[in-house]
Amino acid sequence: MFISLLQVKYILKPILIFSLPLLFAGTCSDIEPAVSEGIITYDISYPRPIEDKWMEKLMPTEMEMQFKNNNINTELTFGLGLIKIGYITNTEDKHLHEMLKFMRKRNVSHRSIKEVDDLLRQIPNHKIDLLTDTKTIAGFLCHKALVKVDSPNDPYIYDLWYTKEIKIKEPNWCTPFKSVPGVLMEYRVERFNVIMHFTAVEVEKSKIKDTEFLVPKKYKEISIDAMEKNLEELKDI
Repeated sequence: MFISLLQVKYILKPILIFSLPLLFAGTCSDIEPAVSEGIITYDISYPRPIEDKWMEKLMPTEMEMQFKNNNINTELTFGLGLIKIGYITNTEDKHLHEMLKFMRKRNVSHRSIKEVDDLLRQIPNHKIDLLTDTKTIAGFLCHKALVKVDSPNDPYIYDLWYTKEIKIKEPNWCTPFKSVPGVLMEYRVERFNVIMHFTAVEVEKSKIKDTEFLVPKKYKEISIDAMEKNLEELKDI
């Protein structure tokens, strides 16, 4: 399998757990009421062509995020299910649990708010201006923000959309979008010249078990450095 998972590692870093999905943009009469528990599904597209076509086939096309009582659980699948990277956080206690599943290996590392800040410093600076424009995405009223990314390759600007109708306290605390006062419904993450564009396509209002926000017992706790090493080793697969 010829894929640079070192690239995947850095693409994933900023994609911690925030954001949501629904179906299609609607009219004002279709606005959904506030929701505090459920599952958000995102469509993932790649506006900048990926030069390595094999890598492109192995990249994720969808992301799910479960949320309840300010808890968030997000998972991304790579390599046709061979690799899964997940994040669990409680937005009030400000701890992030990063999980890696590779074949039979299951590891988890834990990051404090300081360690998350150290991680975010490795990401290009994001300048965010909150605007007054609105539209609906998946039935939710969304607000616009203009994002200017100081990409080392080619700085760019894009429109980000977020909603205040999904009730999660500080949903973006562990992301480059800390200043955005709502759940992200459409946004981008870029690393190593690969841009991932996330769009909420569905928000399922459903009861989520509390156990979904606990690290499974099968996962072995390792240090952050050990997790970084595991991710590094995947690049040679």
